[in-house]
Amino acid sequence: MRVFKTISHYLRVTLACVKMAFLIIVEYPSSIIGWLISNPIQFIVGFATIQFVVEQFGEINGWNYGQLAVLYGLSVISHALSMIFFVQGWFMGMYVIEGEFDRYLTRPLSVLYQFFFTQINVFGITDLIPGICVFIYGCYKIHFTVNIMNVLCIIIMLAGATLIRGGVYILLGTSSFFTRSANDFGQYTQEIFDKTTMYPISMYPESLQFILTYIIPIGWVSFYPVSSMLSIGDSVSGFPQVAGITLIVGMVVMTIAGIFFKYGLRSYESAGN
Repeated sequence: MRVFKTISHYLRVTLACVKMAFLIIVEYPSSIIGWLISNPIQFIVGFATIQFVVEQFGEINGWNYGQLAVLYGLSVISHALSMIFFVQGWFMGMYVIEGEFDRYLTRPLSVLYQFFFTQINVFGITDLIPGICVFIYGCYKIHFTVNIMNVLCIIIMLAGATLIRGGVYILLGTSSFFTRSANDFGQYTQEIFDKTTMYPISMYPESLQFILTYIIPIGWVSFYPVSSMLSIGDSVSGFPQVAGITLIVGMVVMTIAGIFFKYGLRSYESAGN
Protein backbone atom coordinates (compact mmCIF):
# COMPACT_ATOMS: atom_id res chain seq x y z
CA MET A 1 0.00 0.00 0.00
CA ARG A 2 2.83 2.41 0.86
CA VAL A 3 4.47 1.76 -2.52
CA PHE A 4 1.28 2.71 -4.36
CA LYS A 5 0.95 5.88 -2.29
CA THR A 6 4.55 6.84 -3.15
CA ILE A 7 3.99 6.20 -6.87
CA SER A 8 0.74 8.17 -6.75
CA HIS A 9 2.51 11.08 -5.07
CA TYR A 10 5.28 11.15 -7.69
CA LEU A 11 2.71 11.03 -10.48
CA ARG A 12 0.82 13.99 -9.01
CA VAL A 13 4.06 15.97 -8.74
CA THR A 14 4.96 15.09 -12.33
CA LEU A 15 1.57 16.19 -13.63
CA ALA A 16 1.90 19.47 -11.75
CA CYS A 17 5.33 20.04 -13.31
CA VAL A 18 3.97 19.30 -16.78
CA LYS A 19 1.15 21.75 -16.18
CA MET A 20 3.62 24.46 -15.14
CA ALA A 21 5.77 23.77 -18.20
CA PHE A 22 2.78 24.28 -20.49
CA LEU A 23 1.83 27.47 -18.65
CA ILE A 24 5.31 28.82 -19.39
CA ILE A 25 4.78 28.10 -23.09
CA VAL A 26 1.46 29.94 -23.05
CA GLU A 27 3.17 32.87 -21.36
CA TYR A 28 5.86 33.06 -24.08
CA PRO A 29 4.21 31.76 -27.28
CA SER A 30 6.83 33.21 -29.64
CA SER A 31 9.42 30.83 -28.19
CA ILE A 32 7.46 27.67 -28.99
CA ILE A 33 6.66 29.02 -32.46
CA GLY A 34 10.37 29.42 -33.13
CA TRP A 35 11.05 25.85 -32.03
CA LEU A 36 8.14 24.56 -34.10
CA ILE A 37 9.75 26.07 -37.17
CA SER A 38 13.44 25.36 -36.57
CA ASN A 39 13.37 21.82 -35.16
CA PRO A 40 11.30 20.16 -37.91
CA ILE A 41 13.45 21.85 -40.56
CA GLN A 42 16.59 20.46 -38.93
CA PHE A 43 15.43 16.85 -39.06
CA ILE A 44 13.66 17.09 -42.41
CA VAL A 45 16.86 18.38 -44.00
CA GLY A 46 18.74 15.49 -42.41
CA PHE A 47 16.29 13.00 -43.86
CA ALA A 48 16.39 14.70 -47.25
CA THR A 49 20.15 14.11 -47.22
CA ILE A 50 19.56 10.39 -46.73
CA GLN A 51 17.09 10.41 -49.61
CA PHE A 52 19.67 12.08 -51.85
CA VAL A 53 22.35 9.52 -50.95
CA VAL A 54 20.02 6.57 -51.62
CA GLU A 55 18.83 8.00 -54.93
CA GLN A 56 22.39 8.67 -56.08
CA PHE A 57 24.21 5.60 -54.78
CA GLY A 58 21.51 3.00 -54.05
CA GLU A 59 20.81 1.15 -50.82
CA ILE A 60 22.87 1.77 -47.69
CA ASN A 61 24.26 -1.59 -46.59
CA GLY A 62 21.15 -3.37 -47.84
CA TRP A 63 18.65 -0.86 -46.44
CA ASN A 64 16.33 0.78 -48.97
CA TYR A 65 14.76 4.22 -48.74
CA GLY A 66 11.57 3.14 -46.97
CA GLN A 67 13.42 1.06 -44.40
CA LEU A 68 15.81 3.91 -43.67
CA ALA A 69 12.80 6.19 -43.22
CA VAL A 70 11.43 3.89 -40.51
CA LEU A 71 14.86 3.72 -38.82
CA TYR A 72 15.33 7.48 -39.02
CA GLY A 73 11.81 8.27 -37.83
CA LEU A 74 11.94 6.03 -34.77
CA SER A 75 15.38 7.37 -33.90
CA VAL A 76 14.08 10.94 -33.97
CA ILE A 77 11.02 10.00 -31.89
CA SER A 78 13.18 8.44 -29.15
CA HIS A 79 15.44 11.49 -29.37
CA ALA A 80 12.43 13.75 -28.83
CA LEU A 81 11.26 11.76 -25.81
CA SER A 82 14.74 11.93 -24.29
CA MET A 83 14.76 15.69 -24.91
CA ILE A 84 11.51 16.04 -23.00
CA PHE A 85 12.55 14.04 -19.93
CA PHE A 86 16.34 13.80 -19.79
CA VAL A 87 17.96 16.73 -21.62
CA GLN A 88 18.92 18.31 -18.28
CA GLY A 89 21.65 15.68 -18.03
CA TRP A 90 23.57 17.63 -20.68
CA PHE A 91 23.92 20.56 -18.29
CA MET A 92 24.46 18.75 -15.00
CA GLY A 93 27.90 20.32 -14.66
CA MET A 94 26.41 23.81 -14.35
CA TYR A 95 24.06 22.64 -11.60
CA VAL A 96 26.98 21.08 -9.71
CA ILE A 97 29.19 24.18 -9.95
CA GLU A 98 26.42 26.63 -9.07
CA GLY A 99 25.20 24.55 -6.12
CA GLU A 100 21.71 24.02 -7.56
CA PHE A 101 21.51 20.55 -6.02
CA ASP A 102 21.20 22.20 -2.59
CA ARG A 103 17.50 22.74 -3.19
CA TYR A 104 16.93 19.14 -4.28
CA LEU A 105 18.71 17.74 -1.21
CA THR A 106 16.37 19.58 1.16
CA ARG A 107 13.17 18.22 -0.40
CA PRO A 108 11.51 14.88 0.50
CA LEU A 109 11.78 13.52 -3.05
CA SER A 110 14.44 11.62 -4.97
CA VAL A 111 17.20 14.03 -6.05
CA LEU A 112 17.50 12.40 -9.48
CA TYR A 113 13.75 12.56 -9.98
CA GLN A 114 13.65 16.25 -9.05
CA PHE A 115 16.56 17.10 -11.32
CA PHE A 116 14.80 15.74 -14.39
CA PHE A 117 11.07 15.78 -13.78
CA THR A 118 10.63 19.16 -12.11
CA GLN A 119 12.08 20.78 -15.23
CA ILE A 120 10.39 18.86 -18.04
CA ASN A 121 11.42 20.23 -21.42
CA VAL A 122 8.09 20.57 -23.20
CA PHE A 123 9.87 22.12 -26.19
CA GLY A 124 11.12 18.61 -26.97
CA ILE A 125 7.65 17.93 -28.33
CA THR A 126 8.66 19.90 -31.43
CA ASP A 127 11.11 17.10 -32.28
CA LEU A 128 8.27 14.58 -32.29
CA ILE A 129 6.62 16.18 -35.33
CA PRO A 130 9.28 15.33 -37.95
CA GLY A 131 9.99 11.96 -36.30
CA ILE A 132 6.37 10.83 -36.44
CA CYS A 133 5.92 12.15 -39.99
CA VAL A 134 9.01 10.37 -41.33
CA PHE A 135 8.12 7.17 -39.47
CA ILE A 136 4.58 7.09 -40.86
CA TYR A 137 5.94 7.84 -44.34
CA GLY A 138 8.44 4.98 -44.02
CA CYS A 139 5.73 2.55 -42.87
CA TYR A 140 3.66 3.56 -45.90
CA LYS A 141 6.60 3.03 -48.27
CA ILE A 142 7.32 -0.50 -47.01
CA HIS A 143 3.63 -1.44 -46.51
CA PHE A 144 4.14 -2.13 -42.82
CA THR A 145 1.32 -4.05 -41.18
CA VAL A 146 -0.39 -1.99 -38.50
CA ASN A 147 -2.01 -4.02 -35.74
CA ILE A 148 -2.29 -3.92 -31.95
CA MET A 149 0.72 -6.19 -31.40
CA ASN A 150 3.03 -4.18 -33.65
CA VAL A 151 1.91 -0.86 -32.14
CA LEU A 152 2.47 -2.22 -28.63
CA CYS A 153 5.94 -3.47 -29.60
CA ILE A 154 6.82 -0.05 -31.02
CA ILE A 155 5.75 1.65 -27.79
CA ILE A 156 7.81 -0.79 -25.72
CA MET A 157 10.79 -0.30 -28.02
CA LEU A 158 10.53 3.49 -27.73
CA ALA A 159 10.34 3.25 -23.94
CA GLY A 160 13.54 1.19 -23.89
CA ALA A 161 15.29 3.45 -26.41
CA THR A 162 14.41 6.55 -24.39
CA LEU A 163 15.76 4.95 -21.20
CA ILE A 164 19.02 4.07 -22.97
CA ARG A 165 19.47 7.65 -24.17
CA GLY A 166 18.53 9.07 -20.77
CA GLY A 167 20.85 6.66 -18.98
CA VAL A 168 23.78 7.74 -21.15
CA TYR A 169 22.99 11.41 -20.43
CA ILE A 170 22.98 10.70 -16.69
CA LEU A 171 26.23 8.73 -16.82
CA LEU A 172 28.02 11.51 -18.68
CA GLY A 173 26.50 14.28 -16.59
CA THR A 174 27.34 12.55 -13.30
CA SER A 175 31.04 12.75 -14.16
CA SER A 176 30.72 16.46 -13.31
CA PHE A 177 30.56 15.55 -9.60
CA PHE A 178 34.13 14.30 -9.88
CA THR A 179 35.59 16.69 -12.47
CA ARG A 180 33.72 19.74 -11.12
CA SER A 181 33.55 20.95 -14.68
CA ALA A 182 30.68 22.67 -16.45
CA ASN A 183 31.23 20.73 -19.67
CA ASP A 184 28.22 20.67 -21.98
CA PHE A 185 27.86 17.07 -23.15
CA GLY A 186 24.95 17.91 -25.40
CA GLN A 187 26.67 18.51 -28.70
CA TYR A 188 28.90 15.48 -28.92
CA THR A 189 26.42 13.06 -27.36
CA GLN A 190 23.93 14.27 -29.94
CA GLU A 191 26.47 13.69 -32.72
CA ILE A 192 27.21 10.17 -31.49
CA PHE A 193 23.53 9.24 -31.27
CA ASP A 194 22.77 10.79 -34.67
CA LYS A 195 25.51 8.83 -36.43
CA THR A 196 24.70 5.55 -34.74
CA THR A 197 20.90 5.48 -34.50
CA MET A 198 19.77 7.12 -37.74
CA TYR A 199 21.87 4.82 -39.92
CA PRO A 200 22.40 1.03 -39.89
CA ILE A 201 25.29 0.25 -37.56
CA SER A 202 25.97 -2.82 -39.71
CA MET A 203 27.79 -0.49 -42.11
CA TYR A 204 30.47 0.14 -39.46
CA PRO A 205 33.47 -2.14 -38.72
CA GLU A 206 32.71 -5.21 -36.61
CA SER A 207 34.78 -3.88 -33.72
CA LEU A 208 32.62 -0.75 -33.55
CA GLN A 209 29.46 -2.82 -33.91
CA PHE A 210 30.57 -4.86 -30.87
CA ILE A 211 31.09 -1.68 -28.84
CA LEU A 212 27.73 -0.23 -29.88
CA THR A 213 25.99 -3.48 -28.97
CA TYR A 214 27.61 -4.70 -25.74
CA ILE A 215 29.70 -1.87 -24.27
CA ILE A 216 27.58 1.20 -25.09
CA PRO A 217 24.27 -0.38 -26.18
CA ILE A 218 23.29 2.35 -28.63
CA GLY A 219 22.51 -0.28 -31.26
CA TRP A 220 19.43 -1.20 -29.23
CA VAL A 221 18.00 2.30 -29.57
CA SER A 222 16.84 1.70 -33.13
CA PHE A 223 18.98 -0.63 -35.27
CA TYR A 224 18.24 -4.04 -33.73
CA PRO A 225 14.55 -3.40 -33.02
CA VAL A 226 13.93 -2.02 -36.52
CA SER A 227 15.96 -4.85 -38.11
CA SER A 228 13.62 -7.35 -36.43
CA MET A 229 10.58 -5.20 -37.07
CA LEU A 230 11.30 -5.21 -40.82
CA SER A 231 12.98 -8.66 -40.95
CA ILE A 232 16.22 -7.24 -42.34
CA GLY A 233 19.37 -9.36 -42.36
CA ASP A 234 20.05 -11.86 -39.58
CA SER A 235 17.69 -10.50 -36.95
CA VAL A 236 18.56 -11.60 -33.43
CA SER A 237 14.95 -12.66 -32.81
CA GLY A 238 11.35 -11.75 -33.60
CA PHE A 239 10.12 -8.18 -33.19
CA PRO A 240 8.14 -8.75 -29.95
CA GLN A 241 11.15 -10.40 -28.31
CA VAL A 242 13.62 -7.74 -29.49
CA ALA A 243 11.28 -4.94 -28.35
CA GLY A 244 11.25 -6.56 -24.92
CA ILE A 245 15.03 -6.91 -24.92
CA THR A 246 15.31 -3.23 -25.79
CA LEU A 247 13.18 -2.31 -22.78
CA ILE A 248 15.29 -4.55 -20.53
CA VAL A 249 18.52 -3.02 -21.85
CA GLY A 250 17.06 0.45 -21.23
CA MET A 251 16.12 -0.45 -17.66
CA VAL A 252 19.59 -1.90 -17.01
CA VAL A 253 21.33 1.21 -18.40
CA MET A 254 19.07 3.49 -16.37
CA THR A 255 19.63 1.44 -13.20
CA ILE A 256 23.40 1.62 -13.63
CA ALA A 257 23.12 5.36 -14.30
CA GLY A 258 21.02 5.84 -11.17
CA ILE A 259 23.54 3.95 -9.03
CA PHE A 260 26.41 5.97 -10.51
CA PHE A 261 24.51 9.22 -9.91
CA LYS A 262 23.88 8.28 -6.27
CA TYR A 263 27.58 7.52 -5.88
CA GLY A 264 28.57 10.79 -7.57
CA LEU A 265 26.20 12.78 -5.38
CA ARG A 266 28.36 11.86 -2.38
CA SER A 267 31.10 14.01 -3.87
CA TYR A 268 28.84 17.04 -4.17
CA GLU A 269 30.30 19.98 -2.22
CA SER A 270 27.30 22.30 -2.17
CA ALA A 271 27.46 26.06 -2.72
CA GLY A 272 28.38 26.91 0.85
CA ASN A 273 31.68 28.48 1.88
